Amino acid sequence: MYGNANYFRHVYRLDRALKSYSVYQLDKEQTPTNLLTDLLRIEEYRNRSNALNINHYLRLRTSTNWQMSEQVTGLRKFQGQIYYGDRKTPNKKSLLIFQFNNDQTILFIDVFRAFYPFNKGILTNLLKRHIYAL
Repeated sequence: MYGNANYFRHVYRLDRALKSYSVYQLDKEQTPTNLLTDLLRIEEYRNRSNALNINHYLRLRTSTNWQMSEQVTGLRKFQGQIYYGDRKTPNKKSLLIFQFNNDQTILFIDVFRAFYPFNKGILTNLLKRHIYAL
């Protein structure tokens, strides 16, 4: 917890990996509160937006068709297997912190609902002090 901001940890396990994306399934036994979707996809970034400094993108399964599902955020590298991004909803922006295990078969996503530090120094400090799963 950071000030008034707390986070909800989501645990995902690799369901299948292809050349350009990986699909992860929510581990419901280890995730008491689900603020995302049961399935998600980490895709290669294909330069279809003006985003900078990202190689991968998060897509939530919000439709029966992956291409129509919600593209949420690019994964910006912090250090090692740790990335961060955001999820925008009307009038809110939530910080997402991603952590992969070494072989990328487990993905942890910490969701800070309706909290995003807009100051880069505060964001960096939060990322340094955060309690990671691994």
